Amino acid sequence: MASTVSKILDTILRTLHVKNSFEKIFSRRDFGKGDLKEPPKNLYNSVTIDRIEEKNGTTFILKPKDKQNEVNKVEMSSKQILYLHGGGYIHGFNLLHWQFLKTLAVDLNCTIIAPEYPLAPEFTFHDSFEMVIPLYKKLIDEAGSDNLILMGDSSGGGFALALAQKMDQEKYSMAQQLILISPWLDITLKNKDIAPLDSQDPILGIKGLRKAGKAYAGESDPENYLLSPINGNCEGLGKISIFIGTKDILVADTRKFKKMMDEKGIKINYFEYDDMLHVWPLFNLPESKLALKQIKYLIDPENFKEI
Repeated sequence: MASTVSKILDTILRTLHVKNSFEKIFSRRDFGKGDLKEPPKNLYNSVTIDRIEEKNGTTFILKPKDKQNEVNKVEMSSKQILYLHGGGYIHGFNLLHWQFLKTLAVDLNCTIIAPEYPLAPEFTFHDSFEMVIPLYKKLIDEAGSDNLILMGDSSGGGFALALAQKMDQEKYSMAQQLILISPWLDITLKNKDIAPLDSQDPILGIKGLRKAGKAYAGESDPENYLLSPINGNCEGLGKISIFIGTKDILVADTRKFKKMMDEKGIKINYFEYDDMLHVWPLFNLPESKLALKQIKYLIDPENFKEI
């Protein structure tokens, strides 16, 4: 059963009609409105933030401040997390992303690499992959595959899985593991089990998501695994963990994906939370804290006990 705080958040989201936001964005053509293109100033109290400017986007690098390490008397971890943010491929970073990334950097004492990749409708997935593939390869070459975690939420979770599949196809080394939060695995949303879930989800709407997916795909086939990684090969990708809530229309495809993996004998960690919303681990809810503990355990089991 969902916590009282979670139920209140559900009510607020429904009152604000968040579910229709994507449709409104396409109607008004005000893409990027509300995005936080710069990290909030209060993050600098806990982390250092460097940025790499490239022609096709900006990559932010977050590390815990040295004074934090001195207080905890802990050496900087060699772990690096390549984090691909969600937003339906039309939104960039928001406050929830920045706070979540800061928490991961500080609590795990590791480095977070977060690219602001090109977004639809100005750009398509070709541009996004063109930016992120060299970044992934650079991190693998410098940090080593055992030290790299590939992570993402929502559309960024789908992007992360597709990136891993692409790198596997190119015979490139795999990240040590993938952690996907409420991943968007199929931009076609053709799964017949999605429609019955639509009224339960206070955040995502089918019509708006389809518009966003079409814009991201451009003229390409939406069935392409780079757009809908549920259609791609997942053998040899290493450890995969998925976090999903039952009040999320994307749970239909994560369940389908889990069944597909079971049938192929591919073991994945699958965490399905009852009555939880889309990307709930990024919110400040009791259930978010539990999911965060599980995520930290997956990344650093020696220092975090599993809950």
